[in-house]
Amino acid sequence: MTLSQKGGKQKSKPLGLSKGLRQLYQHQLLCDSTVVCEGKRFSCHRAVLAAVSPYFHDVFTSSQKESPSGEVLLQDVAPSLFQSILTYIYTEEVSLTEETAQALFEAADKLKILPLVDICYRFFRKNISPQNCFALYRLAQAHSDQALLQATVRFVILNFSRFCEDDDFLYLDLTSLITILSSGDLAAASELDVFRAAQRWVRAHPGTYHFLVNALMSHVRLPLLTDSELAEVQAYLGQVGDVQLQCKQLDGEERLRASRGLRAGMYDECIMCINTQILETQAPDTEDSFMDCYDPCTRTWRKLPGLTSLTHPACAALGDRLFVSGGIRRNSYSDALYEFSSFKGSWAQLPSMLVPRATHGFLVCDQRLYAMGGWCGFHEFLSSAECFDIAEGTWTPIARMPCVLSRCAAAVLGKKLYLLGGVTGLTSYWQFHKGLLIYDVSKDAWTQVLLDAAFFSAGAVAMNNGIYVVGGYTEKRAGERIYEGGLMPENRYCSRKCFFLAEDGSVNHEIAVPKLPKGIAYAGVVGWGKRIYVLGGEDTTHCYKTIYYWEPGEHRWSRCPDDVPVPEGVSGFGCTTLKIPKERMLSLLQETSVALIAVVGK
Repeated sequence: MTLSQKGGKQKSKPLGLSKGLRQLYQHQLLCDSTVVCEGKRFSCHRAVLAAVSPYFHDVFTSSQKESPSGEVLLQDVAPSLFQSILTYIYTEEVSLTEETAQALFEAADKLKILPLVDICYRFFRKNISPQNCFALYRLAQAHSDQALLQATVRFVILNFSRFCEDDDFLYLDLTSLITILSSGDLAAASELDVFRAAQRWVRAHPGTYHFLVNALMSHVRLPLLTDSELAEVQAYLGQVGDVQLQCKQLDGEERLRASRGLRAGMYDECIMCINTQILETQAPDTEDSFMDCYDPCTRTWRKLPGLTSLTHPACAALGDRLFVSGGIRRNSYSDALYEFSSFKGSWAQLPSMLVPRATHGFLVCDQRLYAMGGWCGFHEFLSSAECFDIAEGTWTPIARMPCVLSRCAAAVLGKKLYLLGGVTGLTSYWQFHKGLLIYDVSKDAWTQVLLDAAFFSAGAVAMNNGIYVVGGYTEKRAGERIYEGGLMPENRYCSRKCFFLAEDGSVNHEIAVPKLPKGIAYAGVVGWGKRIYVLGGEDTTHCYKTIYYWEPGEHRWSRCPDDVPVPEGVSGFGCTTLKIPKERMLSLLQETSVALIAVVGK
């Protein structure tokens, strides 16, 4: 009902229909029909069931499908399931578990209650596991649900080594199999495992052998087979006959091009700490330069070549390529850009930035590097930003930032770059930036978002459709500022606080993030797998060598048994994750030898 006043309309109060239906159901009032499941009777309302279920609409509008007593016999639906369905219809509440979800889905699908069907689909996609993956795959096929089908195939790709010898693997359809075999994200440590999986599938479908050989072998990255693996493949194909093998002498780079790159499972994802051994108090070139490389899986450190005499560098990684820009070298601000190849284990210098920078934001998005803000002198803060096209090898300016900014946390989410917190000046005190900047790559435009809290030298990790902000320095109140004998009175303290930002830059208070075990700023903060790692860092008096990690959903941070391999602790170093080829793949790519490049059925 609406009320009219001077030609305008005013909305009345809500009718309370949902509440009324809930009460009618709970007190069993005005029921005019009974549904019978395996002998158990459920009193309900024709109009309500017919409104939400085309199945019941058909039953109640057809006199031949309902008994004269008003009872409806519902076949193949257990009483417990129908009770859950009634509860959902009258209250819009449903409880799903892995044990009950599929049966409830099938009942909801039978009754054509589409919102409940959709809830079940979302539950399935969120709860795929090794135990139910193929059952959900078959369910998706039976009901032609492409979203669930794609999710299960994706799960097989990411867990390929676990599934490739499973009997259920043989019942994948050809389209799904090709999607799996062609994926660069395939978790296969050896291409021989991929070949064997294709071989097993072909043996299970012998009627179309030659067609399948031609269809599947083009998706096996044959040049990635080692000499011993190649011998096994050649022996098998030689026994089969009716195929032609095409071989060619290839070096490492040619193998990569011919195979379209390594699979995800052929890399180790490691945490790189750039030049942690060089401190601001250390004389240049006092020791060989190196990077520290940490593998959380094996909990081991190793050293890789580094960059000489560089502090406060900014770094970003794109797959197996590591980029380092700017920083301070021999008391001079740098405009240099370097690339480290994890295949070659060496550095190459790329075209320099347009402006020297240190403590700046540095991110990679859509095959481009973005260097933003920073400072080029003790009191010289920057608002300029620039973009490097990796393919073209050129720097170009982008839109100027709304304010000068340095020591901000930085993250990429979707097609947007986020600079969080930071400082805008250094006079008598640190000048805190109370907010964040969001750069829209497609529009070349910045947006400024205010936050309640000010911070700098925090860490940021994009994960779970948002950004986790970790630690950093927070601003002291005016009465708390004290002179500690340094260059200025201290107006900062080290924070334990962590929080989650939504895509629009607002703080999501519904997602709880535990506090750090201690206040930590200027640490190496990275996302690895499902975890966030915090390496090293500092407070106002000393540096740390500790490593902490946390996985969303856990109630506290955990201390890693390992430390950063710097006895005195370290902060302000470049830190990112990098894909490094496994040793067996590195060995293959460092030699020139005969490679199998194609298998063609005659």
